[in-house]
Amino acid sequence: MAPPHTDLPIRVLACDELGYVRAFATDPAAGGDAAEDLTLIGKFGALDRARRAVRARAVCELRGASDASGPRVVCARKGGAVEVMEARSGTRSTATLTLSKEIVDAHAWCEGDERGTSWERMHVVAVHDDGEVGVHGIVNEYGDETWREAGTFRACGDATSSDLDARLGRLVLGGKGQGNDVVVYDVHEQKRTYKAKPPPPNWLGYRAPPWVSATCFASTSECARFFVGTGEHRFRHYDTRADKRAVLDLDVGKGVITSVASSADGYEAYVANARGMFEIVDLRAGKTRGKFKGNSGSIRQVAVHPDGAHVACAGLDQYVRVYDTATRKCVASAYAKQPLTAIVFDAHTPAFEAASVKKSSKKKKRAPDVDDDDARAEKKAKKKKKIRERAVAVDDAAPKKKKKKKSKE
Repeated sequence: MAPPHTDLPIRVLACDELGYVRAFATDPAAGGDAAEDLTLIGKFGALDRARRAVRARAVCELRGASDASGPRVVCARKGGAVEVMEARSGTRSTATLTLSKEIVDAHAWCEGDERGTSWERMHVVAVHDDGEVGVHGIVNEYGDETWREAGTFRACGDATSSDLDARLGRLVLGGKGQGNDVVVYDVHEQKRTYKAKPPPPNWLGYRAPPWVSATCFASTSECARFFVGTGEHRFRHYDTRADKRAVLDLDVGKGVITSVASSADGYEAYVANARGMFEIVDLRAGKTRGKFKGNSGSIRQVAVHPDGAHVACAGLDQYVRVYDTATRKCVASAYAKQPLTAIVFDAHTPAFEAASVKKSSKKKKRAPDVDDDDARAEKKAKKKKKIRERAVAVDDAAPKKKKKKKSKE
């Protein structure tokens, strides 16, 4: 896990129930307690409760995709609308994708052309509440912005949660009701690659119907492992290489698990529920190892910073809180004045990118070169010559003692 960048600002985007997307950021230069306050620096969107955001996620940039305006965020809104906006300015990056059915979640990725960044392709995967998954694409070429449906497939019955790894094209999702347990799909092939078996019956012989309320792929696992939170406050860890059933089934809290997220190394999971509980699950030990305190309402979404040192949450208590994952202390917070529905980190700020480049350049080891060896030897010879000249100068400047003449007897 990378150490936190304490001298860099923390920036988050939080969506509220009024339809706005609020941008908060810290100011490390303020010093003292003021450096721990998240300040509202922007408010995007319009006042429209019917089009409030239900989920927000960062757009994954693939294969040379770049934009001078910075990273982008995709928002799944009520009424079947999907918006891709610039994280810095809040302006729409593409035309709004309007669908005829309600959306549970939306994911997006952007890929550049082999010829450079003359044009880019934006792809959106929309998960509908009836379990249908739609893949849509737009080509920004010569000012033409028209969404085209690349394909649809039925993943499950009533979908409630999903997560996408755009780099490998894997989608994990689950729903509520019999036959709607968690499944993994290949988005490009539109084929199911994994289907979990339901847990065994309890001591009374009763098997509860599936209720997948939160899903997330484990980091650094290449989509082989994923986490599931259920409405019966159960946390499950699945490994597709091991078994069809969960390798870890843990009772966490006393409410519906609303969000799960993976740590940067993939060995811990962050679990939040509808009663304000926010805990860390140690996957190697198979138990919880601590809580993030301060939340009093239902937590709607949890976001993890790419550096792995910070995790943020937002919910119905109208607060945005950012925690240090190592100490579990709240390092920044803000009162948003409205119940919040989603949160995402705007991590790739110019300062963060500069610090990452500087850190990576220090770690690089330069290969030895013949010219470098000659220059190094010449420099060493010059240094030795200077030392000899300095020693001679010191000897010349020192007063010489007169020799005493021996008296002749």
